[in-house]
Formats: sequence, structure tokens, C-alpha cells
Amino acid sequence: MSCKLLAVALFGLAVLWPAGSSPGVGVDRNGDGRPDQWYEMEADQVRAVSMDRNYDDRVDYTVEYDSQQRKVRESLDFNLDGRMDDFYFFEDGVLVREEIDSNFDDRIDLWILLEGSYVRGYRMDRDFDGVAEVQKDFGP
Repeated sequence: MSCKLLAVALFGLAVLWPAGSSPGVGVDRNGDGRPDQWYEMEADQVRAVSMDRNYDDRVDYTVEYDSQQRKVRESLDFNLDGRMDDFYFFEDGVLVREEIDSNFDDRIDLWILLEGSYVRGYRMDRDFDGVAEVQKDFGP
């Protein structure tokens, strides 16, 4: 998320957020009377956002931020079954790894090593036994 986009989101949050509200406050984005987006705050900063993107009352997306408002981790329920299966990890705000549960058995079987948007390599567990049988590295 760019700094400009984050500033807009935080401004929108300030407008929607009741004064003195506590961390974990929910917002009803679709107007059905049930919260479907939640913000965790710490020292007047957003530390995490959770969303129910398909309005089935289950969180299917989360993002966590560090104290400098850089992404630390994102989790996504790709197939919307109520279990996270796609994870992104950041260091100093730069994407460094993605972990995927491609067969939705709650175990990671694909690790993609990244440097921002560049793929540095990957590891794949083809038989889903927890051990990566395939390994490919690109570049130095």
C-alpha cells in the first residue's frame, strides 16, 4: 500500500471511527448491520486490518503493519472456505516470501522466495508430505 493510499485510508478511518473507540472496532461496509471489516489500533496507528470480503461472517483477509506502517504480513483465504491458505511476508515493507497451501489441507506446499516483485526462487512439496521435493533458484 502506498503512503498516499494509506493516508487516505487512515483519513477515512478517522471519519468512521467513533471518538475514544477501542482496538478491534468493526465497520459495516455493505450496510447489513454486521461488521465485516475490523481495525486493530495501537498508539493511534492501524496495526492490523481484517476483512470478510464475501460477507459470510468469516475473516478471509488480514494484513498486519509495523510501527512505521509498513506491511509485515498478509493472509488470504483464497478459496473462501474459512481457512487462510495464502500468506505473504514482508521485511522492511518489501515482499520477501509467499507461502501457499495449494491443495487446501492446512499445510504449506509451495514457498516462493521474492525480492519485491522479483521471484528469486521457489520450493514445492509435490506429494504433500511436508518436504519440498522441487527446488529452483534464479540468479545469484
